[in-house]
Parts: sequence; C-alpha cells; structure tokens
Amino acid sequence: MGFAKKLASTALLVGGALGALAIYNKMVESMAGELDTVLTGEERRYPWKYGDMFYSVKGARDAKPLLFIHGFGPGASSYEWRKNLDALAENFRVYAIDLLGYGLSDRPGVAYDAETYADLIHDFLREVINKPVTVIAHGQSCAFVIADAYRRPELFERLILVEPSPSILQENYPSPLESAWRLLLRAPIVGQALYNMLASRQAIRGYYDQLGYHNPGLISDELVEYVFTSAHQPGASFAGSSLLSNGLTMDVHEPFARLQVPVLAVWGREGELTPSEVSGVFKRVNSTIEVRIMDKSRYHLQDEQAVNFNKLVREFATNTPLNISTSTNR
Repeated sequence: MGFAKKLASTALLVGGALGALAIYNKMVESMAGELDTVLTGEERRYPWKYGDMFYSVKGARDAKPLLFIHGFGPGASSYEWRKNLDALAENFRVYAIDLLGYGLSDRPGVAYDAETYADLIHDFLREVINKPVTVIAHGQSCAFVIADAYRRPELFERLILVEPSPSILQENYPSPLESAWRLLLRAPIVGQALYNMLASRQAIRGYYDQLGYHNPGLISDELVEYVFTSAHQPGASFAGSSLLSNGLTMDVHEPFARLQVPVLAVWGREGELTPSEVSGVFKRVNSTIEVRIMDKSRYHLQDEQAVNFNKLVREFATNTPLNISTSTNR
C-alpha cells in the first residue's frame, strides 16, 4: 500500500511538472507572434522534397547571380543580410534563402543533418538559379557550400566564406552524450521547454553581446524581437535540436583542399577566435584562397561593417582588385 501511494504521488508530481511545462510552452508560443520578412525583394517559395523553402530575389534578371546563405542559431534567417541585399541588387541578381527549418521556410519534423542542407542548397542552385553563381555563406553554412562546390563545380563561380570555423576542416561527429541530448530536445514537452529556454530573449541578447557584435549599440530590441519570433515559430525546435546537439557537423578538409573555384574568406578582427590563427588554418589546407579581416566586427560582420562588406563582395564577385582599407590580411 505504501508503494502504491509513493507511485501515485510521483505520478502526480511528474504530471504536474509536465503540465506546468506545457503551459510554459504555450505562453512562449503565444508571445512569439507571426513572422514576416523585412527584405524588399520578390518573395518566392522553392518546393523541395521535405517542404517549401522561402527565398527572396531582387535585381536585373540578366545580372550576375549572388546567393546569400545565412548562418545557424535559434532564430537564424535571411534577415541577417538585410543591410546587404538592396545595395548589391543594384549590380547583381541577388537571392537570399531561409534554410529549411528556419525563417519563413517550412519546419518539417525530419532528422536535419549536414547532408540535408548540402542537398537542399545543391538542388536550389541547379533547379532555380541554373547558372554559375557566387555564393556568400555564413558560419556553418560554409561547410555545405564547400562540399557542393567540390562535387558540382560547374554550379559555382566563386565562394565568399563569412566567419567559417576551423572545425569544418576536421572530423567532429556528435558524441553519444550529444546524440542523447538531441533526443531529449526533440521530446514533445520537456524538449520544447528546454529549447524555449535556450532561445529566450535573454539568451539571444546574451549571444549577440558575447559573440555576435563588437558594437553593442547594434543589438537593438527590434533585432532581438525578430530573432525571438523566428526562433519560436511552430516546429522551429526540430532544426534547433540538431544544431544544439552538434548534429550539423561536416568534415570538408579534403573538398576544401581540392576546390577549383576562387575563394574569399572573411573574419571579424574582434571575433571569438584569433583571425590570424584561423585564417592560417584555412591557408594551410588551400593556399590559393584570399583572406580579409575586418576591423571592429565579430561574427555578424556583414551587419557591423555593411558598407565595407558590400564593397568587398562587389569587387570579388566581379573579379576586380580588392581595395578595402578596413579589410586587411594582417
């Protein structure tokens, strides 16, 4: 009888805790609201095998194409290129995508991994743009475009890698603990609550303050609110669980060493990693790449140094000498 009472008490406690977490999840979902794009281009959707991918396109149809691919993090989207697309659309046909599971794209409950995104980017290039393109990729997305450019070089004209991590040049697979963490994050109530805490407004602001921006004045309430809203759209935790459990790793050491397309890599001088050391790692694998280090910027250098970044992209994409006074090889 005592055991039955203890079991019933435990069940009540667990049920009450799950109920409280479910209420918390509903509250967070209701606070997020509806997401809309701030980009000014034509809004389109690319139907893919796992769901539709949102993208924006702007610029003359016969202009050279540029494809912008955002980095990863809760709430990531093409919003990060908001200071770049209009300026570059004056000279190029610019495309900006929201990768599956992010932004305004569908968020199916599939097992997101590196090959999922590499395949998605490849199919979009082949079926939508269908001509050699300069791709500007940010963070972890750099690994996916390196893999694609190695496999199908005819689809690529040039690569611009923004803040690529040296971890993409080495084996780095999820550990058993990270795999278990991923399963927990995908759990309907508990996992959703954990994700909601990791993607709270406070956590988002803290990330931008510690790693994202050198200039804290750029971390506006508008920025935090947009990212928070994007991070809490229905189904966002599916892709988020892969990211937060190291499930998007891809070793592209060999493809990067054998790349045939021109590559420019850009880092912010005040970033988490010492830019000269990081660039040295990439140069040792492929000595032909060009490197630029932008002053007064961190991970989101395309935002912090938008004017200089846009000029850099314009010059590299048109194969003209790179003359950016605030970008150096030091």
